[in-house]
Amino acid sequence: MVQQADMKKTRFCRMVKDNPIQSEVQSQEANQEAESQNQGPERPAGSEQGQSPEKNKPDRLELREQQFDLLRWNKLYLGEEPDIWRQPLSDADAASLPTHFRSFSSVEEYKLVKYTYLQLQHSGYYWGAMAMEKAHSLLSKAPPGTFLIRDSGQSDVFFTLSYQSSDGPTSVRVLLNSLHFSLYGSHRTFPSLFALLTYYTGSSCKLTAPYRKQRPERLKQMCRRALSRAFGAENMSAVPGLSSQDKDFVLSYPHCI
Repeated sequence: MVQQADMKKTRFCRMVKDNPIQSEVQSQEANQEAESQNQGPERPAGSEQGQSPEKNKPDRLELREQQFDLLRWNKLYLGEEPDIWRQPLSDADAASLPTHFRSFSSVEEYKLVKYTYLQLQHSGYYWGAMAMEKAHSLLSKAPPGTFLIRDSGQSDVFFTLSYQSSDGPTSVRVLLNSLHFSLYGSHRTFPSLFALLTYYTGSSCKLTAPYRKQRPERLKQMCRRALSRAFGAENMSAVPGLSSQDKDFVLSYPHCI
């Protein structure tokens, strides 16, 4: 069973490396070193200082007892039987998974990351696998406060926030510990990535507007945010005049950012 799980994980990693977008990314070591050099005191939190949360250290238990790889959690989340896990993963299924190598510490953490990933797909400012240099190049001509979310170049971090500061483009790792998100160097935590972005796009912070892939943005996407802002996602089912399809569209990204 462990050998088969390792074979699946090897195949998944190969799939990620063969991704045409991922081919633009430099080696993990070079990307990590470059990002680390850009994790200076500049942060959207302003003057807020904090110690970097310690990285989770895996126990010495066997992998199948302590942690499950991404593919196995995907099968568990879908409610499939353990016997189905032994079946080869199709290319279509593999392509739908996030491009990360990190294992998950719990079912709850997997669900949180997948839920975040699915909503990011509808955000317009999630750029997936992108090298830090390319992100900074995109933001270099944008107004201060413009930001985007991309996959981190580090295997133990899921997402990175890149934004245009007064001193130029900057990247900050988004950490996930105990089911809460935080920015590297900050002690402030949030139950979701979007709660984090909502806080840092406040009037007293440095993030202003997302850098979206589609420019100009589609009208229906702007209307979706306007509805969420006016009624709140929790009240969307009671909004008159909206079809069930329209409500589903709004709830696929129930945020105002």
